[in-house]
Amino acid sequence: MVSISVITPTARDDYSILGQPHLHYLDPTMKSLAKQSFKDFELIIVDALHVSRDYDFSGLPFPVKHIPVHPGHRFWLDRKRWSVCAYLNTGIIYSEGELIVRIDDCSEFDSGYLERCWEKYLDGGFLLGMHNRYHAGKPARINKEYLEEGYESKYSETFEPVEKAEFLKRLYGEGGLVRDSRFPLVEASGGKMTAFRNWMYGYSSFSLDAALKVNGFDENFDGDKSIEDQDFGNRLWIAGYRDMFLLDVNHTVIEHEHNSIPEEVITQGLKPIKCNYALYLINERRVRFRANVDDLTEDDYRFVVKESLKPPCSPQPSFYEDDCAGELFRLWKDRRPDFDLREERVGI
Repeated sequence: MVSISVITPTARDDYSILGQPHLHYLDPTMKSLAKQSFKDFELIIVDALHVSRDYDFSGLPFPVKHIPVHPGHRFWLDRKRWSVCAYLNTGIIYSEGELIVRIDDCSEFDSGYLERCWEKYLDGGFLLGMHNRYHAGKPARINKEYLEEGYESKYSETFEPVEKAEFLKRLYGEGGLVRDSRFPLVEASGGKMTAFRNWMYGYSSFSLDAALKVNGFDENFDGDKSIEDQDFGNRLWIAGYRDMFLLDVNHTVIEHEHNSIPEEVITQGLKPIKCNYALYLINERRVRFRANVDDLTEDDYRFVVKESLKPPCSPQPSFYEDDCAGELFRLWKDRRPDFDLREERVGI
């Protein structure tokens, strides 16, 4: 048993960090975790490329569980669709720690990161981390180089009716640091604040008991990317974990900009199957905190259809036949996740 289980979902090529072609994308994470002042933790890497990943985890001063996505949670991964909820639920199944610290790959931490998470947990809170973006090994700024090579410019999309460069300059400022959008509000609050319930995303912490109470991340969100972690935080709030999500300007993460996930794992350029925000609203309106155990109602599905046919989801007719009755939507509707993470943990 350990106090903390650090979970990271991953599916990335080995040399994915932009501007540092000879740096393995796991190295910054491993080296910074090895320097943590808090020692009683394990690392769980849930890896879509588990079979082919060739990385030496020996010699690290903490235990590592390098595992594939659980067989019962591979539905969308096997169809080359986004499935981060399945990765995170797999991590929860294998966690031994009282506290879970969720991180992303290509990340780097100061030596006190886990210690702060644990101390806040003992005080009754779940500490959330905010990221500072690095490009080519240094803080990313909106400049000529970044607008040509940076992640936000190369891979991000915006629906603003302006050129992307102008949009990024407005967002971060001319020459401004590329960083977590929550920073200004936290700074305006004196450097610390209680986060809103839909602000749990990316780098976060929560107890194993809390994760099991809400039955993990809602795999109805899988098949598409977005809002699954905000939904998780919202359901924790509904379940009674209120005013516990904490932000501190001194609790930060370096996130190295990286290439997108390889085509062999996720087919690129696909339109959404459905609108995930509609699912978020359904869980919120039904005051439903426990996921993956009961079906959506026909009224729920009609609501998802209605929202899915609006921008920005705007599905292609080939997927939906103009009324969300297409093959992928039917496949998603029929899939109906139904599992209990507590039961799946037995015997692991």
